[in-house]
Amino acid sequence: MKLRNEKMKVRNITQLTFCMFLMLVGCKSSGEFDPGPFARENGEDKTLLTFNVTDASGEPIEGAYVVSYRQLAPKHIRTGEGYTDNQGEIQIEDQSHTAKGYATVTAPGYNSKRIDLIIEQKQENNISITLLAQDVLKVMSYNIQEGFKNNAQQRQKFAEWVQTYDPDIILVQEMMHFTDASFAAFAKTYGHDHAVLTKTVGIPTGITSKEPINNIRKVVQTGVLHHGYVTAETAGIRVFSIHLCPYELDNERNIYQIARKDEIKIIMDDAAHYTSVPVIIGGDLNDHNTFDRDSYGPGYRYGERDHTVTNTLKEYNFLDTYPLLQNIFKPTWPVDNVSSNGPNEGARLDYIFVSDNARNTVVYSDIIQSTYTDSFSDHYPTYIEIKKSTN
Repeated sequence: MKLRNEKMKVRNITQLTFCMFLMLVGCKSSGEFDPGPFARENGEDKTLLTFNVTDASGEPIEGAYVVSYRQLAPKHIRTGEGYTDNQGEIQIEDQSHTAKGYATVTAPGYNSKRIDLIIEQKQENNISITLLAQDVLKVMSYNIQEGFKNNAQQRQKFAEWVQTYDPDIILVQEMMHFTDASFAAFAKTYGHDHAVLTKTVGIPTGITSKEPINNIRKVVQTGVLHHGYVTAETAGIRVFSIHLCPYELDNERNIYQIARKDEIKIIMDDAAHYTSVPVIIGGDLNDHNTFDRDSYGPGYRYGERDHTVTNTLKEYNFLDTYPLLQNIFKPTWPVDNVSSNGPNEGARLDYIFVSDNARNTVVYSDIIQSTYTDSFSDHYPTYIEIKKSTN
């Protein structure tokens, strides 16, 4: 793959990221600059993380994407990332001076993996990771910010990048600047032969899939639903791609006085009809949640924001898949702030929820933060892997 070949070398987080982080947290009141936790004195030994990624038989996996995070409680910072070489190896320099953290590893044709790390400072750390051959269904949800702003180069970069994760299903929001035909053609560029949009005016939601998309319902109700939504069956599950109103009731741009709590009630009453198959609801809910407030702890700026939408999903026995498997704060928005300032100071507005009958099938969940997703949108994608149905 062109992108993968070009990016095979280690991509440590940019100097700009560290400089901006230090500017934010490292200035003493006297005006003297404090280099903060990332400083390394001249001649000091480096802390290196050497990841060796293999398959179950011990063969190296080339092109696996590794992202390393270090703990800076109550948050985590991204310290390095990149693709493994033809020996299944990638080396990342860790300048965080912290011992704890985690790494995520993904590759097409394999189940993804998240591992906790305890690092020995000022020496090389060899980390062996085994990925199992894929036996899961991979699902991504992504607000693509105005359809990549109609930028053909960005669309191409996305199509190349997303094949690293190789999702079976993608639920997309803000798919502007597409017709039904051009959206279907775009999906084919990353290996999805099936695609559907709610509409081709306004701000559509959409679904793309490797498998046929059946029993499609496009729900557009002007004055009731701000963007509408699309739901369908594919790969043995029922999926919803949704995008709730971005405006509060007192915002003059909310001309129909649409409340998100009313939108989600309509959607959940619809979802309640599908009890014979697992249901996945993914999208931009423009709403906050108690998990992020509690996992971040004191100082979380969105802690008192409305939680009605996410609480409603829970009342319908749907599970938020990120805290289902994770216990740390990680935002999906706003990308510019999160990617530039190092610590995750944003909020989680984007979610994948699953019905209760799919609770035990979720084996991996993440919010994908990388040098690529730093540039595609103002939101980061959410991502899960679930056990495939045996029916």
